Amino acid sequence: MAPVALTSSLTSPPGVPTKKSQIANMKNDAGLNLDADGSSTPYSATSTAVSEAGGKSPDAAAVHKALVDSSYPDAAPSPTDSGYYSHLLASSLPTPHAKAGSTVYSSAIDVLEAFAVKHSESVWVYDDAIQVGFGGRLSEFGGQKIHQLQTREGAGLELAGYSQKSSGKFSVFATIKTLPYLLSSLERIQGDVVVHLSTTIVNDELEFQDGLYSSGVLKDLLSVPEGWEVVFSSGAGLVDTTSKLYGTEAGKVIHVVSSSASSREITSYTFPSPSDAAINSTKSFDLSAPSVYVLPVSKLAKDIYDNQPAGSTLFEFKTFNPSSEEVFNALTSSESAERKTISVLGASKADAEALKALTLSALYSASGSSKAVLPIVKSVVVTSVADILPAKEASLPGKVVSFYTSPLSPLPELLSHLFLSSPSLETRLVQFGSSAARGVKSVLSLAPTGSSTENLTLDQASDVTWVNDANVLKSTDVLSSAKNGSLVVLELPWSEEEVAVKLTRSEIATIKSKNLRVFLLDLSASPVLPIQEQVAFLLLYTGTQKLSAGVWKVLDAFHSHQLNRDDVEVAQAALTELHPSGWEVPELEEGKTEKLKSAWEWDALAGKAGIVDVHSDDKPLDATWELAARHLFFREAFAVPDAKVVASDENENLPSINGLRPSMADETFLVTVSENRRLTPQTYDRNVFHLELDTAGTGLKYEIGEAIGIHGWNDTDEVLDFCSWYGLNPDDLVTFQNPLKAGTNETRTIFQLLQQNVDLFGRPGKAFYAALSKTAKAKSDAMALKFISAPEGNELFQKMAEKETVTFADVLFRYKTARPSVADLIGMIPEIKPRHYSIASSQKAVGDKVELLIVTVDWKDHKGSPRFGQCTRYLAALAPGAKVTVSIKPSVMKLPPDNKQPIIMAGLGTGAAPFRAFMQHRAWQRTQGIEVGPLIYYFGSRYRSQEYLYGEEIEAYISSGIISHAGLAFSRDSDSKTYIQHKMSADKKMLSKLLLGKDSDAAYFYLCGPTWPVPDVFEALVGSLTDTGMERKKAEEFIEELKEEERYVLEVYVS
Repeated sequence: MAPVALTSSLTSPPGVPTKKSQIANMKNDAGLNLDADGSSTPYSATSTAVSEAGGKSPDAAAVHKALVDSSYPDAAPSPTDSGYYSHLLASSLPTPHAKAGSTVYSSAIDVLEAFAVKHSESVWVYDDAIQVGFGGRLSEFGGQKIHQLQTREGAGLELAGYSQKSSGKFSVFATIKTLPYLLSSLERIQGDVVVHLSTTIVNDELEFQDGLYSSGVLKDLLSVPEGWEVVFSSGAGLVDTTSKLYGTEAGKVIHVVSSSASSREITSYTFPSPSDAAINSTKSFDLSAPSVYVLPVSKLAKDIYDNQPAGSTLFEFKTFNPSSEEVFNALTSSESAERKTISVLGASKADAEALKALTLSALYSASGSSKAVLPIVKSVVVTSVADILPAKEASLPGKVVSFYTSPLSPLPELLSHLFLSSPSLETRLVQFGSSAARGVKSVLSLAPTGSSTENLTLDQASDVTWVNDANVLKSTDVLSSAKNGSLVVLELPWSEEEVAVKLTRSEIATIKSKNLRVFLLDLSASPVLPIQEQVAFLLLYTGTQKLSAGVWKVLDAFHSHQLNRDDVEVAQAALTELHPSGWEVPELEEGKTEKLKSAWEWDALAGKAGIVDVHSDDKPLDATWELAARHLFFREAFAVPDAKVVASDENENLPSINGLRPSMADETFLVTVSENRRLTPQTYDRNVFHLELDTAGTGLKYEIGEAIGIHGWNDTDEVLDFCSWYGLNPDDLVTFQNPLKAGTNETRTIFQLLQQNVDLFGRPGKAFYAALSKTAKAKSDAMALKFISAPEGNELFQKMAEKETVTFADVLFRYKTARPSVADLIGMIPEIKPRHYSIASSQKAVGDKVELLIVTVDWKDHKGSPRFGQCTRYLAALAPGAKVTVSIKPSVMKLPPDNKQPIIMAGLGTGAAPFRAFMQHRAWQRTQGIEVGPLIYYFGSRYRSQEYLYGEEIEAYISSGIISHAGLAFSRDSDSKTYIQHKMSADKKMLSKLLLGKDSDAAYFYLCGPTWPVPDVFEALVGSLTDTGMERKKAEEFIEELKEEERYVLEVYVS
């Protein structure tokens, strides 16, 4: 990215350069200052540090003290040490241990994350939130407070279960994409909870964007159950709102965080303390304006504010429980004034109407003057500011630098932290990662304090463009946002002669047409490169011949007095100004066109590769059998569940001994295998089997359609083989913190950990490669692992993940000099997660049993070696009498509320499992004299003779009338492949009648199995309606309505 130029006037021409022209040879007035006379630069005599002549200003000592005083750690690693720059930047970040009133340099989201952990009993974060950089730092804070969840159907049920046991405040980090999955569970969530919702989403082009104004979001937020409050905040207001959310009385709050713009900007914040002040419910701007746009606090609201024409204003909802008086005062007019026109904005008609209803409800419930003139209120569909307003030419005060860097370059953040210490400047930095460009674009704004309010954007017009990665330049148009007459710094391994040759024709033309000044910065890669880059930037910034004494001292203090004179001199000698006026724009060869470079795409999160190690206090430790025995015999003296932690002379916080169990908070049951029977022939290439679990005496209960979570183990032989070549004794003990009870530890053997806890044979992500690279003793292994974890190694990473299907164990075997200890491996490899399977039985019909229908997952890798799905392999090998740990998970597959309502079931392969439960249940109901509706069953597989799963049962149900109609599709039994959608298309008249039925005749439709037939099944249902006279558009809308009514239910997976 190109750094923002905080320059003085560029109107004076530079001095005549020498052959090796340095900026030091330029006239002083050609330097970089905030305004024409330089009076507002942080290094001027009237501002912060030094005058342009390099001498100390009258207030230099006081300024220097203010800059250095407790801003940076007293002691730090050397700049040549690994991790030095990360340590330096991290020292100013907020953490749960930050003191109220302390200054932190971070985004508002960072403050929210640290504050939530500090003031919550537990914190839950959904995977889609981490994907968009919301809650991403929570894992760094570690401890037992942090729990990760998946976004899927029933996503809120685990929270509901936890809330019934919790007595303190707990926090949730999710996104507006999570909201639809949470809504059905909100009524069940009890206690004191704040659900933080990020508005950032990944769009269809796989780029990040703000999604609050996506269709349906506002309507969902306005439909939360009674007892929940919805609050909106953004940017600096986010920090203030956060302090109030954690200082008020207990309640249930959905906190919508506008997270795509100002809330991501790194700037200076005061770490808050909980406040009992009330959250303002609305915000008004110009009460006299006749035209008012009404919407919640959001990125769109800020865009409208920045572009609104004269006579228009903004009215923001900060909560969805607004003050009626505030709404009335803002939206009505006096008798003598013009009647106001209120535009209530929503992403769809339904969203706008829902928000309009809230607005009118507040307006008409106010006790305002009867003489007030009520407004004209209309709902307007809007998804972006361009839908209603033309964009204004935006010009930020101060200077803006755009940096195009490699993913690991710390330069933009180092500069932002350096300038954040200046009291006369308002410094802001925002970063946009790009997997396409394999780099990061950082936009740095340096403006006089209090002068800048507009959001920094991806295409912000820049005074300086700084490029330090040739790979980024290869694919990206870095000059599109450069202002006329601005600076371009090329920190690339090019000679002066090569620059005009390596730049494209369009780039040279842009440089000449915009009259850009181009500098070449020739620095070599080294541990002190970021310091040299800072020196070069400050030379441009101050316009001095050399780094002045005052600036030197400030930079030296920033680096804990480790600024080396050689580094300063290297940077001074490396900066050269080039002369584009002498460059020729190459002519295009006849018949050829120039390939244009792409605009920057924000499709990745900026950040350092790798993972943060667990805190030293939490790291697993080697233990002994003697210690384990002491815990068993003297449980009351040690930290076992429900016992106090007792310190001894030898050990503190000693481990507990627990029964074997998954390390998670789910309620689990230990059940017994009573039957494991293969359903497909032994000669068939797919092993589909029936598994029966005896639950007698366990208290396990389940409803029709629910799923069971199997907590599977890794294969015994593979674990022992791993221990052998990794050099581990399977019987050695390891002690680690109990994830289910804070303040307690537990001890297990290495074999138990690797078999039952650690997902050793799972698929590694990039973070694992990055972390593993730090442990490699061979340089070749370290470089290879680093490459795979970097954006440049994406192709190799995908090949290893998808073609070679490597596991954590495979990677450790391949890179043999990377040998983390078992204690470190536990922090690097995630736990084995339960695999969920639809229950294929009705408890009413079978009693204390759970019946499952499972297909073994196996394949061959690129070398022809067999590979197996971890859990299905575990289940397939279980013999009667074996014990299995299970948990119950709710599902969307629920029976209709009326037993007489028809059920249409479509199952492919093992997708038949929940429908077998439906059939059993309806059969049981008949035996109880209960009148039931018809069952329609569509089933598809390859061969009738091989995969007609539970075929004898199905035929019996058909004969007895339990199944009213069956459409069986066996695709490989004939030359013309027949699938379930073909069977459905043959029953159009029947399906149309069932779907259009009313009351007890209104059918429910269910599809379970892989995702690929979903579009065809949808077409078959639409076709059944259009064949009976309904217009296609109305038919599609009708199916969508069925979804809303939960009468069209899908439980599908990627096969």
